[in-house]
Amino acid sequence: MYYLYIIKRYSYCINTTRPLTISSMSDTPLVWIIDDDDISKYVMKRNLRQLSVTNVIEFPDSVQPLKILIENFDSTNELPDIILLDLNMPILNGFQFMEEFKIANEKIKKDIKIYMLTSSLSSEDVDRAKSFPEISEYFIKPITLRNLSRIVDKIL
Repeated sequence: MYYLYIIKRYSYCINTTRPLTISSMSDTPLVWIIDDDDISKYVMKRNLRQLSVTNVIEFPDSVQPLKILIENFDSTNELPDIILLDLNMPILNGFQFMEEFKIANEKIKKDIKIYMLTSSLSSEDVDRAKSFPEISEYFIKPITLRNLSRIVDKIL
């Protein structure tokens, strides 16, 4: 619950002028990329476009997406089908995000697939990621087009 305090504290950083609603008219999944590395986000978005996935929202940290999840737990059109979550980020890292997601997920009315991404080769990080049943899989960056295709195919 400490991290909810951080979310409230940093919520002033959230740009509320940008609409957060994504049209649900498309058959492609809604993908959230939560990563502070612009190059990683660019590569993932480019690869997703090659897979015809165009409903992509990117976030530079995990505060805003956690806030959106908490505020829209019963609105499935607002929530992603897939979250590509970086492990090492400012404010809340991927594991801290997952701790808060576990709490919020009890209310969320959508099955969200979370894939953790990191440049870390640490076996401790892999083991810790495996301790979260909400994490579908753990990938070392950069995630390949083949792995992204496999992720998207599971949703479609």
